[in-house]
Amino acid sequence: MKKILVNVVHSDIEKSIVNKRLVEGIQDMKNITINNLYKKYPDFKIDVKEEQKLLLEHDTILFQFPMYWFSSPSLLKEWFDTVLAPGFAHAGASMLKGKSFAVVVSCGGAKKAFSTTGKDKKTVEEFLYPFEITAEYVKMNYKKAYITYDTETVLSEETLNKYTQDYITYVKEL
Repeated sequence: MKKILVNVVHSDIEKSIVNKRLVEGIQDMKNITINNLYKKYPDFKIDVKEEQKLLLEHDTILFQFPMYWFSSPSLLKEWFDTVLAPGFAHAGASMLKGKSFAVVVSCGGAKKAFSTTGKDKKTVEEFLYPFEITAEYVKMNYKKAYITYDTETVLSEETLNKYTQDYITYVKEL
C-alpha cells in the first residue's frame, strides 16, 4: 500500500470549513500521514531535515491549501524554498524521483469565474502551473489536482459531504 503524506497548509484550519472537513475525511486512513505545516511552523522556521525525512518515507506527497491571491499560502512557498534544496531534490540529486505530487486546493470563487470568459480569465489548473513545473523539475509525477469551489459562500451539508466523499475517492486513487 502506498504511503501518502498530506501537507496541510492552512493558516487557521480550525476555522476552516472545507479544508477541515477534507482532513477529517481522510485522517483515519491507514496509509495517510497528516502534516499540518502552520501548526508545526507558525514562525516559518521549518525543520528541513524533518520535512525531507517525511518526503523520503512516503510515495505520494499531497499539498492541501486554500487558494490565496491565485496561489498558495506563503508558508508553502517557504517550504518549497527550503525543503526542496539543491543536493536533495535537484542540482545533483533527485531524491524524490518517481514519487507522486498532488495538489488539493479550495477556491473561494465559483467554477465559472475560473475560465477564459470568467472574471479570473484562467482556470484553476492554469494558476496551479507553478506546482506542476516544480514537480517536473524535481522529477516527481504530477497528478491531476482536486479542486473545490465556492468556499467563501455558505456551503450546504450536502455539498460538504460530496466534497469530502470525492476527496476520499481522490486520495484512494492516488
